[in-house]
Amino acid sequence: MYVEIDVRGSKVKDRMNKMTFEVEVKTPVSDLESIRNALERIEAQQLNSETQADAYYDHPCRAFQETDEALRLRRRLPYSQEPREHVDESRPLYELTYKGPKVDPLSKTRIELSVGLFDVATAKSLLDHLGFRYIAEVVKKRVFYSLEDLTLSLDEVEGVGNYLEIEQVVESKELIEPMRDRMFAVLEKLGLDSETSTRSSYLEMFLGKNPP
Repeated sequence: MYVEIDVRGSKVKDRMNKMTFEVEVKTPVSDLESIRNALERIEAQQLNSETQADAYYDHPCRAFQETDEALRLRRRLPYSQEPREHVDESRPLYELTYKGPKVDPLSKTRIELSVGLFDVATAKSLLDHLGFRYIAEVVKKRVFYSLEDLTLSLDEVEGVGNYLEIEQVVESKELIEPMRDRMFAVLEKLGLDSETSTRSSYLEMFLGKNPP
């Protein structure tokens, strides 16, 4: 679900009415150039590129690390050198996202709710006043691709490594497994082993390599 909100109260746009699940598979990439060539070979279309700085917060009354949840404040920095047709101007530069517990044993599938922000200073102050505690910031360069209705992301994550993500939103739990298996098939077409896919988040991997 994605809801865009002008915090001054002038506009609210709900893009989805139903509770949805973001199906996501992610696997490490050792050779970025090889994967770029493989993406071109299977006719994935390169879209926009951006740097994403993700600040994560913990709940004042429960530990998200234990409940497998996350609260993320994302700052998007689109590449200025991108051709205008490749720059995604439809999304706000700041997003607040809640990620629920993972619901699939083989992927990172979970409920994800995002709110577009136009006053990030007030959003940070709100989180602070409510007792949310800043944990860490994860920064990555992300290049988006599309393949049919799938979104693919080639990520260079600071302090973590390089990864390929494939994701799509489904509207019921019954659709999770077939969508996940379809994504695994795409990994195989790219010459990647689906057995190496990980359910760990970038935050978990970052904290594992960079303890607070």
